[in-house]
Amino acid sequence: MELKVETIKKKAVVHFPDNQQMTGFFFVSAISAFRDGGELVSELLARDRNYIPFEYEDGEIALLRKENIMMVYIEEDPADNEMPGYKQVPVVIHLLSGQTISGLVSFALPQTHSRLSDFLNSREAFFRLEVQGKNFLVQNRFVKLITADQSDSKKNQD
Repeated sequence: MELKVETIKKKAVVHFPDNQQMTGFFFVSAISAFRDGGELVSELLARDRNYIPFEYEDGEIALLRKENIMMVYIEEDPADNEMPGYKQVPVVIHLLSGQTISGLVSFALPQTHSRLSDFLNSREAFFRLEVQGKNFLVQNRFVKLITADQSDSKKNQD
């Protein structure tokens, strides 16, 4: 008898530090170890693995070295914004590649440790960034620095 874990394909665009990108699918488990429903791509990337299977749009399978993934755009993953204490912080992320990205970092932490720096220091590799309603996972090691998004506060003052 063969035991096989049921997987679901999740469409994604993977960005690398050399500004190349790949479009295709990650394979996630139909059952999440952390909540009801299927596994999120963020949970897949949090696993202790060096290589992750990825299917190109033409059906070819590649093994991506996780530490070389700079950022992933995920079409189908919901944000984890149902948690108590959830907050969104507008930021500008400056990547080592020279790119800058403005968006919202979303997180939920206990009230005593609810600063953005507390959240980022608790993340091992990837964190979620919402850019104009789209979900990205950004790998910490490719971030040069993060600043507050002043344009967002100026909009609120006008």
